[in-house]
Amino acid sequence: MAVRKYFSFVLLFALVVIADAYLFYTLYETTQSDEEDLLKAVWEDMVYFPVPQSSYDTKGYGVSFGDSWMENRNFGGKRGHEGCDIMAAVNKRGHYPVISISDGYVEKMGWLRLGGYRIGIRSMHGVYFYYAHLSDYAPGLSVGDEVKAGELLGFMGDTGYSEIEGTTGYFPVHLHVGIYLNDEEGKEKSCNPYPFLTELQSNQLKYSFE
Repeated sequence: MAVRKYFSFVLLFALVVIADAYLFYTLYETTQSDEEDLLKAVWEDMVYFPVPQSSYDTKGYGVSFGDSWMENRNFGGKRGHEGCDIMAAVNKRGHYPVISISDGYVEKMGWLRLGGYRIGIRSMHGVYFYYAHLSDYAPGLSVGDEVKAGELLGFMGDTGYSEIEGTTGYFPVHLHVGIYLNDEEGKEKSCNPYPFLTELQSNQLKYSFE
């Protein structure tokens, strides 16, 4: 009798473990599928690297970037870095044009304490491309405007880290690029721009400026 109870308990325990494993696997597969669908939207919408080259002076308009995703940042409280910084070879604000990675429309622009002068472009598949620390915007650009991939958005700068609009000088000139997507529940999710920017390097426009 005791042996029968023991085996019944073992069988029940095994069934619970199997059920839990199946549920975990199903949830994992669903999550992975949703994640892949979100990232697919980024791959489909991105067209150009956000900083073009000069046809005349490649060296003077050179940039570099690394994978700084979720590195520690302390201004405004300890937080993870939700983006990728494209650093300027020449530390000069207003020197480097910033262009739109994708087609879309201007959803947000203006001053942010962390991002300085920033602009947010919502792409055709709902991806939010965030460009921060600009020195200034392209003339005539405003919220609601339609933009095309490769269109001038503004110029790279060093604005931000202050409540006072126009503050500069707290860090070198660079472009912070962020990529955000909304999941099925409408919750905004940030994803690492580094692999996307690496891919886009092979599609860097050349502008006629020197």
